[in-house]
Amino acid sequence: MSAYKMETAPFDPRFPNQNVTRYCYQSYVDFHRCQKKRGEDFAPCNYFKKVYKTMCPNAWVEKWDDQRESGTFPGRI
Repeated sequence: MSAYKMETAPFDPRFPNQNVTRYCYQSYVDFHRCQKKRGEDFAPCNYFKKVYKTMCPNAWVEKWDDQRESGTFPGRI
């Protein structure tokens, strides 16, 4: 059995009122922007991935992934 440490997303001063929807979406966009700009092996990008994986419902992430693949994602990455 592997040791898995569960953590919540850390405080982000951009979202002081815990607007989870916006925090989730912005972290998803930030992760993909970071990877696009810095490359997939740039470890600091994983901070944003950890946040969106924690904050976002799986159905949203799957939808956004599908939209990115088809070129219809509404955000700028």
